[in-house]
Amino acid sequence: MVSRLHCESESFKMDLILDINIQLYPMELGDKFRLVLASTLREDGYPDGGEWNPSEQTGPSRADSFEYVMYGTIYRIEGDEDRLGEPASRLVRLRKELEKI
Repeated sequence: MVSRLHCESESFKMDLILDINIQLYPMELGDKFRLVLASTLREDGYPDGGEWNPSEQTGPSRADSFEYVMYGTIYRIEGDEDRLGEPASRLVRLRKELEKI
């Protein structure tokens, strides 16, 4: 079961819409979590091979430090002045003031 979370950052002027599997990672209203965006899950910083399979992992991974990991591509970051239509389906939408990015 997937739920869509509408979140506000405590540290930045940023809104986040996030779809998560609440059977794997249950969350309630008011729960806090830490979000990390990374270009690779490898600890050495080198690019991933294009796919991530934890059972084929040979060494430590950035994913080891977290209870819930999503893998994919960020297609769009919206600024406050950007009021275009929203996609019908998404995993993550991140909205932030453009001058802060």
